[in-house]
Amino acid sequence: LDFTLFEPPADWRVSKSEIRQMLRNAGEAFSEADIEFQSKVLDNSGTGEATAWPPGIIRCLDKGQAQDQSVAASRAEADAVICGCLEKLFETTGVKPKQVDFLVINCSLFSPTPSLCAMACNRFKMRSNCRTYNLSGQGCSASLLSVDLASELLQNNPNSIAVVVSTEIVTPALYHGHEKGMLLQNTLFRCGGAAILLTNQIRLLSKAKYRLRHLVRTQCVDDESYGAVFQCEDHTGHAGVRLSKTIVPIAGNAMKINLTQLGPLVLPLYEQAKVVLSIIGRRIGMGQRRYVPNFKSA
Repeated sequence: LDFTLFEPPADWRVSKSEIRQMLRNAGEAFSEADIEFQSKVLDNSGTGEATAWPPGIIRCLDKGQAQDQSVAASRAEADAVICGCLEKLFETTGVKPKQVDFLVINCSLFSPTPSLCAMACNRFKMRSNCRTYNLSGQGCSASLLSVDLASELLQNNPNSIAVVVSTEIVTPALYHGHEKGMLLQNTLFRCGGAAILLTNQIRLLSKAKYRLRHLVRTQCVDDESYGAVFQCEDHTGHAGVRLSKTIVPIAGNAMKINLTQLGPLVLPLYEQAKVVLSIIGRRIGMGQRRYVPNFKSA
């Protein structure tokens, strides 16, 4: 039906120079080599000069104030992001919280008790029979997995409304060690969130912005894929998320498998025919290159 994004407050926004200062103010956590490495990644990250970090982290911009990575600070960030998205979504769509039948929230690294779904239901006083699903540990693919779950629920429950909220809570995730593969997360990720409302109610059909036609999921079960993004402690006991050096080809392989499954569902017949002909040509020794379909034609 519609979607909304989290708009961080002005006092959450920091420049790259302020991020460098935060890292320096973290005390003995980072050596000069660590700061130099993170600074280099930051310069090449493609992020702007007003990206959002949570209050628990940016408070160390003031010297003498330590970062607050407590559960309370993490929950405060989750409340601001998730409930901020939902408030805008209900306002934009005109749907009331008590009309929601299914609520799916995904957040990989922060999964408290009571759950994030329970927090949202409490804030908006949703119905007691609203079915909630709290997903964690699924990384960058979690948004699509959540939409897939909502889609399955709607297919089996006519005349229903589902809401999906996707976020990653940054407060508890800052890594304070020296391993480069784990320092990457400190400069690549920021605060953010999105909420989307899906429905199969006929009365809302004319108001819908999009129609969900196809959603293809790919599960890579090899060891390299499993270890590409791995939450763990380093050799000194500092917790964080290790990003593998091979993450780019691993992600590329997953996308290749995914697009191979998606192609027949969305590509016009003439594009599919070109792919089949190129495969036949290669098999009979004509030396043809494999044809890469034009997905813009879908």
